[in-house]
Amino acid sequence: MELKDQGAIVTGGGGGIGRATVLRLAREGAVIAIADLSAENARTVAEEVRAGGGKAIALPVDVTRSSDVARMVEETTKSLGRIDILVNVAGGSLQKAVAEMSEEEWDFIVDVNLKGTFLCSKAVLPTMMGRRSGAIVNISSIYGFTGNATRAHYSAAKAGVVGFTKALAQEMAPYHVRVNAVAPGRIATPRVRGLYTDEEWKKRIDPIPMKRAGEPDEIAEAVFFLASPASIYITGQTLHVNGGSLLY
Repeated sequence: MELKDQGAIVTGGGGGIGRATVLRLAREGAVIAIADLSAENARTVAEEVRAGGGKAIALPVDVTRSSDVARMVEETTKSLGRIDILVNVAGGSLQKAVAEMSEEEWDFIVDVNLKGTFLCSKAVLPTMMGRRSGAIVNISSIYGFTGNATRAHYSAAKAGVVGFTKALAQEMAPYHVRVNAVAPGRIATPRVRGLYTDEEWKKRIDPIPMKRAGEPDEIAEAVFFLASPASIYITGQTLHVNGGSLLY
């Protein structure tokens, strides 16, 4: 129970990597605000936590709206009493070549992946700075390092998350607030796996040195490490979890 009674917010906590992260932190004793665009998904995961003996609240939140984010922090503080951990999972991607991409499509993907990370991080800083402790874990992507054709907006946003993580880590180090990131490779979330036939999926995982996709629980383990006391002297870093897909 390394996180016993610590208050955590997990954005995008209603499914995939977010859900796995919520359940992992809850097993370590954290009390959790599950923030998700889908109120129904957030409630479902909160019920899973409570069924396992944990404490969780569900909050419908659009991380691109500062008013929603402010309400998220207010309700979390009121219900859980404290905020020790923020995990910025909320994000998403669409496939579109740059030559065909609209300004609105670019803005949407950059906003949900990068602006949301900024807004949520900024909103929890006063309480973390006041307590002189805290951990923020941002979710980047292997595409933030390699790029990906038809995902230029997503690649740019996830690269931005890495730069933001480094900058905020430098700002927050004097307050003992650690800021790190996890960069997943191909992960078999229900949403991603559902986009491909078995044959298409095999073609995409064959180049991975470990010859398989990652699982949401494996990303959650990395998040837990960076949120836990085990990483107390680590800040400004990006932990790659991709089965060897990025070795240089």
